[in-house]
Amino acid sequence: MASDTTAKHELGLVMPHRLFRDRQFVLALLAGCGISLLVAALSVAGPSAVSLTPVQAVSLVLWYPVLEELLFRGALQGYLTTTAVGRRVLAGLSLSNLVTAALFTLLHLVYRSDVLAWLVFFPGLVFGYFRDRHGSIVGPMILHAAYNACLIPGWYLFS
Repeated sequence: MASDTTAKHELGLVMPHRLFRDRQFVLALLAGCGISLLVAALSVAGPSAVSLTPVQAVSLVLWYPVLEELLFRGALQGYLTTTAVGRRVLAGLSLSNLVTAALFTLLHLVYRSDVLAWLVFFPGLVFGYFRDRHGSIVGPMILHAAYNACLIPGWYLFS
């Protein structure tokens, strides 16, 4: 039973305390959504440039954030945080966060080659920051889902 609890904590599968009372989290949620709208508007290349099926929209807003956060902030960052190197801090961010954000970016470069794939490094850092701050992947999942959800109206409103 104790190892089950330890595994949950290492993966960040715990509810964070007072997540929505964390002013930094609320600011990251609001600012990130605004930035997502802007990025989406700037990334659209002409009318009807975006066409999402309902399954693609649900995947973008639900499945990708859950799966990617479980893999990157849960398993990878959770593991790296248990190492001496991963706990080191550089410019206020854990090295485990920096490495995880870089690998998160590389994943996006596998299926996109534009500047947007490179830009996911920054939200990746934000997701990792809140993983470290709250010891949970719930906050990063919420942020990731919200940022992705805000891309959709940006694509459609500005195409």
